[in-house]
Amino acid sequence: MSANHPRPWHRGSVFGAGPRRPLDREQRARFRFLLRAHARAGRLSPKAEWVGEALLKRLGTDGECDPAHATLANDAGCSVRTVQRATVVMRALGLLRWTTRLVRAGWRTEQTSSAFELVPVASAVAPSCGGQAGGQTKRISISSIMGSRSGPSCGDDAWGAWNAGRQLRLLTA
Repeated sequence: MSANHPRPWHRGSVFGAGPRRPLDREQRARFRFLLRAHARAGRLSPKAEWVGEALLKRLGTDGECDPAHATLANDAGCSVRTVQRATVVMRALGLLRWTTRLVRAGWRTEQTSSAFELVPVASAVAPSCGGQAGGQTKRISISSIMGSRSGPSCGDDAWGAWNAGRQLRLLTA
């Protein structure tokens, strides 16, 4: 066990309701859009998208969203393990946050369902081109290839040679 906390599995847990974030109609639509965008980009599986829709279905008007994994699995038509994997992926994408909730059971504490918080804002996920063979987009710093910004004056032959060399360096980089 860690010396920082006597029970590290309780770190970040709360007693009570947990965070609430009510979403209006626009924010719900934004969350759905982000789910679909991540699914189209291949970052979310289709079943993970269904789990996101099930979370949105279970979100109350006051922002309460604390269904059990079995409830989400039943709503999404998948297994509990799929729900667990999907929530981890959605958290990594910045679509979801959760807090573990605890309850007193006599002299000890037990975990109850988690309090989920849907985050309908765009997250900073590294873009990928997803083209042929799923290759990544290659980023080139033009200033590093061009060298200094001061070239020959425009209109003379030296400038044409300098510009041709610069374009060739850009193409071969």
